[in-house]
Amino acid sequence: MVTTLVAGSLRERFDNQLAEAGRVAADAVVRKERNHLEDVRALAFTEGVGQAVAAGDTQSLTTLLEPMMTNLGLERAEIIDRSGNRLLGLTREGAEAGLTYRPVDAADTNQWPPVQSVLEAGEDEQGDKFVGLVETPEGLAFFTAGPIRSGTEIVGVALVGTYLDSLARQAREEALAEVTFYDFEGRPLTSTFVGGGSATEEANLGIGSSTLESILAKHGETTRESRSVWKRDYDLAYGPLIVRDQVVGLYSVALPTQFIFQAGGVTRWQMSAVFAVAMLLVLLTGYLLAQAITARVGRLARAARKVASGNLSARSSVAGEDEIAVLAKAFDDMTASLRSRTRQLREHHFNTIKTLTAVVDARDPCTAGHSVRVGELARRVGARLALGKSTLDALLIGGYLHDVGKIGIRDAILLKPTGLSDVERLIVDGHSLLGVRILGELNLAQEVLDFVLCHHERLDGSGYPQGLRGGKLPLVARIAAVCDVYDALTTDRPYRPALAPKEAVAQLRAQAGALFDRAVVTALEEIYIGWEAQRRTDPLLKGIRLPPAMADSSRQEAA
Repeated sequence: MVTTLVAGSLRERFDNQLAEAGRVAADAVVRKERNHLEDVRALAFTEGVGQAVAAGDTQSLTTLLEPMMTNLGLERAEIIDRSGNRLLGLTREGAEAGLTYRPVDAADTNQWPPVQSVLEAGEDEQGDKFVGLVETPEGLAFFTAGPIRSGTEIVGVALVGTYLDSLARQAREEALAEVTFYDFEGRPLTSTFVGGGSATEEANLGIGSSTLESILAKHGETTRESRSVWKRDYDLAYGPLIVRDQVVGLYSVALPTQFIFQAGGVTRWQMSAVFAVAMLLVLLTGYLLAQAITARVGRLARAARKVASGNLSARSSVAGEDEIAVLAKAFDDMTASLRSRTRQLREHHFNTIKTLTAVVDARDPCTAGHSVRVGELARRVGARLALGKSTLDALLIGGYLHDVGKIGIRDAILLKPTGLSDVERLIVDGHSLLGVRILGELNLAQEVLDFVLCHHERLDGSGYPQGLRGGKLPLVARIAAVCDVYDALTTDRPYRPALAPKEAVAQLRAQAGALFDRAVVTALEEIYIGWEAQRRTDPLLKGIRLPPAMADSSRQEAA
């Protein structure tokens, strides 16, 4: 690697740097022109400008456009009428004067090429905007011009300009090289070598005739030249300044030839750095070998901490044949066993929930299997809505437990064959709150408790127990409401026969957006046919029915 650094061509690196500087300088001018285009459009399309230009209303133009110039940070902007006369011309006060503007000095604007192009040509293959370099009393400026229309008629011209001195400084900051702009005769217009004026001539920056011919003949390629400027040797790269496929002038970028010697010094430092790094690597090797051993122990310790915090999927991922790897494998095997046992305990827990649900539903033959069906259907609807696994699990368990509060309601009220009194209705309606109180100590997910508490809530606030409305109603509660009502409508009740699934969905659809969430109803409508097929064949969805003697006893008590 050291040999490569030493033998590398410093000249090639210098040439690449110079070529890149030329590209960056040219791109800086192109970007400035694009900014001009946006600014011209902003001025021309400001509401009221077209009418003010057509009417020659200078006062209105000043009121409309001077604040916009300040916001856009323009150096110079002008508004010309259809006859080529200036209606408004403002220039920024000095390079360091911030955003203070003054009127520009008088000039014959109708002779400016960009203005003539807009007023005469209208548009070319590049559109209806034109660019050009214009000599103004304030200095040479790079202008972009575009039409101002009132309706479809061109009534004037909007110009946005940047003084060439300012443009050269901006290009120098980006290219990190000295930048000079020339006219087509090779005369320097402005340069970052000097402050402009006679100093530019003293610097002898003009392009020689043979070099000029080479630049013009290469059609976009750069031309190289070495020369002395202010008694210092430079390498220059020349090229045509192309904007909107139009050559508007010439440019050069220059880097001091001493850059090569500076690069040589950099290379010596690089070589020293390489040897220093090599020595450091030797020292680090021993340190890293020791770290490799302790890192494996660290991985095992981190895995143990994760398992201790409840993450039974954590593994040490320590491989090998040594003692640490054997210990890590034993740890991973133990963790896998714990995870399997935990999964079994969760299954037992869920089976207990299903048994409790079956007991609640079995009290009334009309609701046998209702809670199981609501839970399974809610999970299906949630999956259709692309909800996460934790929410799907909460929908399933919440559905199973949503009527658990009915355990606290006597059969005499719950199974009463006749209408309920107002007091009895309040007792039955309170089963949601009672269910949450029963489950409150079981450390269940909040979404499960939301399901149990809010499955009788409605979007318009007409539900119970809290009368929640609109966005205050949790998503699981919206799913619970739709699935609970659908199962009730499609199940025989003492006071009415079951509705056909299609009729039940139609009723829900009619109330979507008012009582029920429209997206949830749509998801149910997309899956209910498959759900009903499972409902007909899956014994789990039919619930547990009490023996006839027990059922008769419950009904007699209710009577």
